[in-house]
Amino acid sequence: MKRHFFLLFLAPALVHAQIQYTLTPEPDKSDVRVAITSSSPGGTIGYYLPAWVPGFYVLLHNERKISDVSAVDAAGRPLGIERQSDPHEWIVDTPRHGEVTFSYRVKGDDAGLGFFAVNVRPSTTFVLGGSAFMYVEGRKEEAANLTISDPEGWAIATSMKSTPDGVFHARDYDEFIDHPIDIGKFVRRQFVANGVPFDVVFVTAGSLYPDDQADYEANRISKLVLPAMNMFGNAPFSHYMFHMHLMVGNFGGGLEHQASVTIATPPRQPHLAIDDLITHEFFHAWNVKNIRPAVLGPFDYTKAVRTDNLWFAEGVTDYYAKLNAYRSGLNSSEDYLFPAFSNEIRTYQAGKTRLTKTLAEASRGAWEGGSEGTGDLSYYNKGQLAGWILDANIRKATDGQKSLDDVLRYMYSQYHLPDKPGYPENGILLAINHVSGRDFSDLYKKLIYSTDDLPYDQLESIGVRVISPSTDFLSLGFGTDDNGLVNDLNDDVASQGLQNGDKVIAINGMPLGPLVHGLSRDGYKVTVQRATGSATLNLKPINVQADHYFAEPDPFASAQASARLQGWLQRPGGIK
Repeated sequence: MKRHFFLLFLAPALVHAQIQYTLTPEPDKSDVRVAITSSSPGGTIGYYLPAWVPGFYVLLHNERKISDVSAVDAAGRPLGIERQSDPHEWIVDTPRHGEVTFSYRVKGDDAGLGFFAVNVRPSTTFVLGGSAFMYVEGRKEEAANLTISDPEGWAIATSMKSTPDGVFHARDYDEFIDHPIDIGKFVRRQFVANGVPFDVVFVTAGSLYPDDQADYEANRISKLVLPAMNMFGNAPFSHYMFHMHLMVGNFGGGLEHQASVTIATPPRQPHLAIDDLITHEFFHAWNVKNIRPAVLGPFDYTKAVRTDNLWFAEGVTDYYAKLNAYRSGLNSSEDYLFPAFSNEIRTYQAGKTRLTKTLAEASRGAWEGGSEGTGDLSYYNKGQLAGWILDANIRKATDGQKSLDDVLRYMYSQYHLPDKPGYPENGILLAINHVSGRDFSDLYKKLIYSTDDLPYDQLESIGVRVISPSTDFLSLGFGTDDNGLVNDLNDDVASQGLQNGDKVIAINGMPLGPLVHGLSRDGYKVTVQRATGSATLNLKPINVQADHYFAEPDPFASAQASARLQGWLQRPGGIK
């Protein structure tokens, strides 16, 4: 075993470090050894393993993975250890003043490649801080140092900063456990976005991830991070790391951290196809890690901590996951964005709990609902639809000058951590009212604190219509493929002269694009190219009946709504 430190960034030398941690992977035993050294004035010291980890609102039982617990004083003399009624706590009797070292093993059998706990394999080790590092009771505010001993030939990947002498450092316990650690053999890629360096670490259960696939995925991620960075204008981190675990055990998805994310996904071919998962977790660097309900922190790791606002933390983040996957330029509105939101509407409408539980109740019930909501009401699902409706109303109230983007930016300026305490339970409404210049209390109550039907009709203010099953709606009566060739032609429209295979050149004189809008309900002109030459046809829209929920740009929207739709679909920062 050699001692190895991966130096990400230099931090000032530590002068008054109080809590010293040592981490030693033991692949032959499938565990890690942790040692905690701190000073003691004498008496007793409590050591506590968190009952939950930030971002996953479920009480865990990682204390069951702890074994071989011991404690010694500075002279190496063993100290007594007691257990109390709380299974997460160990109490050490320290009759003398001086240094105490408390150590234990953590079983590395978390499923997959690790996610909410520790995973140790012959060539890799993953450690989620809150599952392995106990805190010294009453001393979470003190700085924490970490040294890592790793097997020969292994590397270390973590977003935690380190000092020139190779010691990892965090300002306090909350920050310390918010930097997951990969140790072992893996493939790394690096890039710079908006002046910020990024690392992407691909960890597999067997052979190393192929270089060409690593290149492709890292290049894609480099584009997916830009919309959030452009939206906020700055990054709350000096370096960011993607821990890409290419194996799913009992959980697939992502868990956000302040300067990194752990993602568990199957190694799909030819590419991972997780754009909205990447954008969701990355957006958390702002919304949750810096824009956070005040009741959540400083974190109380001993019990469930409830807030009405997980719909905003997770659901609005999911709203921006879809927007930013589109804003990146890698996905289109017609093939990705509207189908994605349509699917969310269908999922929500198929649920039953929405009739009896509110979005706030779903947020507070996360601890019993698997960090998803309550019953089949997910605050991810309804939360993003509520966010979309709020965004539409803000854009309407300000004539397109402001949006939910501005609300997030305002909240970041007012509540961001660690300098500020987070937002109060009514802070979201206060921010919306401030940005819009209007009182949104009634709409907010309807969306968050009632079981009323979602007012999809309000999306019409940004040129979007939501069609319900078994309802008639006005349609063009045809579609086009990627080359502008007519398909899905309705018989009534065919009788007006349009033919399958016609190449649509323009509608009402405007070149065919992904969005057709501003048409009269009385009729419109379509210019087509066909074998016999070009032709301009006068067509009338037709009434058709929907067989499922879906959302789409309204081709008959008003000029004002169409302009807001263009604003909503604008890709910022020069992204095309």
